[in-house]
Amino acid sequence: MSSSKLQNKVFISTRPKGKSEDLKRWFAEEGATLLEFPMIEIQPVPLSGKMEKILKDLSRFDWLVFTSPNGVHCFFEQLKNIRGDFSLPEKIKIATVGKKTAAKLAPYGHSARFINHGQTGDEFAEELCEQVTDAQQVLLPVGNLARHLIEEKLAGKAKVVRLEVYQTIMPETFDTEVQKRIEADDYELMIFTSPSGIDNFIRLTEKQLTPSALRIACIGFTTAKAAGNYGIEPVLVASMSNSEGLMVAIADHYNIAFNV
Repeated sequence: MSSSKLQNKVFISTRPKGKSEDLKRWFAEEGATLLEFPMIEIQPVPLSGKMEKILKDLSRFDWLVFTSPNGVHCFFEQLKNIRGDFSLPEKIKIATVGKKTAAKLAPYGHSARFINHGQTGDEFAEELCEQVTDAQQVLLPVGNLARHLIEEKLAGKAKVVRLEVYQTIMPETFDTEVQKRIEADDYELMIFTSPSGIDNFIRLTEKQLTPSALRIACIGFTTAKAAGNYGIEPVLVASMSNSEGLMVAIADHYNIAFNV
């Protein structure tokens, strides 16, 4: 354990409930505490006629592209509802944003043909464009707030069908004790991992807090940009948009060794 600069400090994660376990373990090893204060909740989108039609006709697609673990889980659960299993047509190749999303395919009996090397959505769209050939069809299972980078990048080259399989909403209840701690400025850093988390937090606390006074860490530059829209200057921004990226950035900020 570091004697360090994280000893006895309190950090707050705004990730969905149960999604901060890796961060919790790391902070505990460094003598710090991570409290959860979820600002977003992930829910599957109810099965629609459009979704059912697409899932019954997967053979027309050449690529299945996942940008998040949530997309993987919700897509295959709906697929099982419609087809009775997790099988895919042999011709379909799967692409994922990062190894973490790719790893979520294993329980469903699949693996990724392409995993991006870059760290941002823009880089993924660029790399995917090099993999997809002209006139191929791409199925993109995403959340309701996902950006349109991939559709825009592949426009004119391939046909992309966007299928919203989950929605990101604001939780109905909040931990009032953690909220009081934030309002009392009794924390080291708050961790944000999405623009919607920033938006929801501001909506919840706009009468109690001055946004520019917040001390936050962001998982990537898209989230940092959303913070900037409210006049918040992040203390640090992870260059890798995942948990490890956050831990590396926090360790670097406090000048401690990062060990997992």
